[in-house]
Amino acid sequence: MDTLSRLEGLLRSSIPVAGRKVLFFISDGFVVDAKRSSGSDVMRRAVNEAARVGVVIYSLGTRSSSLGPGVDASSTSYPDFSPRTAGRSLVESKMPQEPLDTLADETGGRAYLNPNTLDDGIANALTGSSTYYLLAWRPDSENQRPGKSRINVTIKSRQDLRVRMRRHFFDFRETEAAANKAAAATTPEDDLKAALGSLYPRRDLPTFVSTSFQKSADKATALNLAMKLDGATLGFDESSGKSRAIVDVLGIALDDRGRFSSFRQKLDIPQEVLAKDGRFIKWTQSLPLPAGLYQVRVAVRDRQTGRTGSAIAWIEIPLN
Repeated sequence: MDTLSRLEGLLRSSIPVAGRKVLFFISDGFVVDAKRSSGSDVMRRAVNEAARVGVVIYSLGTRSSSLGPGVDASSTSYPDFSPRTAGRSLVESKMPQEPLDTLADETGGRAYLNPNTLDDGIANALTGSSTYYLLAWRPDSENQRPGKSRINVTIKSRQDLRVRMRRHFFDFRETEAAANKAAAATTPEDDLKAALGSLYPRRDLPTFVSTSFQKSADKATALNLAMKLDGATLGFDESSGKSRAIVDVLGIALDDRGRFSSFRQKLDIPQEVLAKDGRFIKWTQSLPLPAGLYQVRVAVRDRQTGRTGSAIAWIEIPLN
């Protein structure tokens, strides 16, 4: 239960990352007892969450194989695993692998359950995920809504190929309603702070940061930040007679001991700057800091559109 719940939380945390995502689930397996626990429901929630956030799961098993050195457990050419033909020990060794199979199969991935094929499994997963087709389908009736139908995809006249696709889909209306409810409960300051503390960089307003440091004659050190954002995504307000965009900036440099230094800025950007200097808006900030290992975070918010962006960088300021 803990494993599946943490997996569900990890899937949910990947929402800010755009596009198709690949997750490697490395485990020696576990048994989901459908009769004595709600494990099946938690498994279903995890699979549905993977569909909602666009994650494909590749399961990598670490349990030693009991099938003998001549059998590749990552293939699908299994014998009949019923107790009559395989025996009790083989059934028991297969049961912990079933959740790994399910997570991979239901999300469009693949399970590699032979510990000798971990490297091959990762390489094959990355190769297979580098090229894929994106198919879209909209239900025609209420009977085709989630939970009432399944989608099958086949390739005509190519029986030698196997289609891997996610088995679950979700209702956009529920997702949009939850997002709108969450957005209504936040303030502009909350949005900026959420972007600053986001686990992954926000890309609604593409933002970039680079770091360097310099030392003065008295051996004092300063952290220099060079930042830029994509001005083509800004919203410009023309109510005052001049087309301008206002962007709020919040930044922090946090060291490995928990000490930090923060800054706040407001960018007033005339639209003609984009035509003159290009699409990217650039600015800088300097922070006096002692030696240490720092994580630098910068968040921006466009007041006109409400879009946020963030960027993360690391830098080490040496003692000498």
